[in-house]
Amino acid sequence: MIEVEEVTFKYEGSGINALRDVSLELERGKIYGIVGPNGSGKSTLLRLLNGLIPHFYRGEMKGRVLVDGVDTREASVAQLSKKVGLVFQNPEHMFFSETVYEEVSFGPKSIGMDPEEIRESVKWALEEVGLWELRERSPWSLSGGEMKRLSIACVLSMKPEFLAVDEPTIGQDSLSKESLLEIFKRMKGEGKGVVIVTHDLEWLDDLGPDLVFVLRYGVVIGGGDPRKIFSDIRNLATNGLIPPYRYIVDSLLEVG
Repeated sequence: MIEVEEVTFKYEGSGINALRDVSLELERGKIYGIVGPNGSGKSTLLRLLNGLIPHFYRGEMKGRVLVDGVDTREASVAQLSKKVGLVFQNPEHMFFSETVYEEVSFGPKSIGMDPEEIRESVKWALEEVGLWELRERSPWSLSGGEMKRLSIACVLSMKPEFLAVDEPTIGQDSLSKESLLEIFKRMKGEGKGVVIVTHDLEWLDDLGPDLVFVLRYGVVIGGGDPRKIFSDIRNLATNGLIPPYRYIVDSLLEVG
């Protein structure tokens, strides 16, 4: 469904490339993990998938990204959001509605769903993330874990075929992390593609991704079977070459 073909991108005003010659393919019905140290280009890669780059974040882009065969440069972000929904690392900064229900209904309204379809979609999305009973609450009255699930519902309500999520477990307690595991596994079971950027490798391992990509300095330096990648990480930790498993993404690549 999504093809990233030899993409190099440099943000406007920057002297270095955020991504360099990145190529990968993402399919529906699979979960993908993207890991790497801070500044490796992980969030930039997510922004490519639904057209925020190059439409919103300006810069110099080479190569192309195809979503269902459509070049993202030739489609609007609104059009692409029907295909690929992006959940930001701190989505609560973007909440603006008085109630949870209104917040989730904004996306479907913006892409032109009819009123009945909006009602059905909002109810479905809130039930998917376990927030239907809180629909009349203010978004800012929710816990951190509930806010994260609300941000996912906002994207799900537009019925995208792919869900791209940036650092979903930051600031989340163990129960919230478990809830996120269930949501993403359910999305896969419903035939959606899920792309997760995270430093939390223990949680990602529990999620059971189909494929993991490793980025460093804007380059995909590895990708493949998560079992092998996580096994290599554990061996390095066991031999004292890197810190404990949960903290190792940055230092792993220093060793490698």
